[in-house]
Amino acid sequence: MSDETVLELEHWIYGASHEKGYGTKAESRGLNGPLYMRYLEGHLTPVRVEKTAGGGTLIDARMIHPAPANREVLLSILGRGVADEYNRPTIANHTVVIPFDALRMGQLRFADVEAATIDFDRKFPKALGKIDPITVAVRPPGESQEPRGSGIRRLITKAAVDTLASRFLADHQGRTLILCRGSSNQYRNELLYHLVELLHAGEEIALFPAISDAPTLSAMNHFRLAISSRGVRADGSWTLLDASIDQPTLPPIKGKSLVYNRIAEAFAST
Repeated sequence: MSDETVLELEHWIYGASHEKGYGTKAESRGLNGPLYMRYLEGHLTPVRVEKTAGGGTLIDARMIHPAPANREVLLSILGRGVADEYNRPTIANHTVVIPFDALRMGQLRFADVEAATIDFDRKFPKALGKIDPITVAVRPPGESQEPRGSGIRRLITKAAVDTLASRFLADHQGRTLILCRGSSNQYRNELLYHLVELLHAGEEIALFPAISDAPTLSAMNHFRLAISSRGVRADGSWTLLDASIDQPTLPPIKGKSLVYNRIAEAFAST
C-alpha cells in the first residue's frame, strides 16, 4: 500500500495500572500530549461501568472532541481496561488524533479510524510507553463522495435530525440529549458517528463535543450532544430529543437549506 493511500494518526492510551491508578499508559512517538489532552481534562473516563443481566460489566462508548488549534478531531474509544488490584473493573480510553480536512472531505470516516484502533488494541493488548502511530487506509475518491450519514435512517428519524440541526443552528451553546430507548451500545456509537459527520459536513454547524452514552453528572457539561438509552439528570441547559419523533419540533432555520438538503440526501440513500 503506497504512502498516498494511508494516513498515520497519532494516538494515546489512558487507563488504570496496578498500584498506580489512572494515567497515560502509552502514546505514539510523534504525539504532543499536552496539546491534545487538555481538551479531555477532567473527563477522560466520563461514563459509568454498566452491569449486565448476566452479572458482568459492560463499557463501550465513543466520544468526539474538536481540537481547533491544529484543525483536528479527537476520537476516544472507551472500553474495559484491566481490573485493578482489588479486581474492580476499570475504563480504558484510546484516543486518536484525526486531521479535520480528511474527515470533512470524506477521505476518512470515524468508523474507519475505530476499526484501525480496535485492530491495534488486538495486536498490542499490553501496549506501554512509546508506540507506533495508527495507520488508516484513505477511502477511494468514489467512496469519499457518497452522502454523509448514509445508513442513518436505520437509527433515528429524519424529523429528529432536522430538529437537532435547527437547535444547533439557532443556539451555538445549546446541549441536546438524544433519547434512544432500549438501544444497544453499538447502535448509539454508530448513530454518533453518522450525526457528527452529517451535521458538520458543510461546516455550517461547528464541530461539537459529543458522546454516545449518558455521561456522569460531573462530565455532562463537557458535551453538547449525548446519546442515551435512558433519561439522565442534567441542568436547564440540556434539551431532550426523542430519536423516534415523527414531526420536527423546531422550524427550519432560514438561509440554511444546504444543511436540511444534506440531511434529506442521507435519508434518501441506501
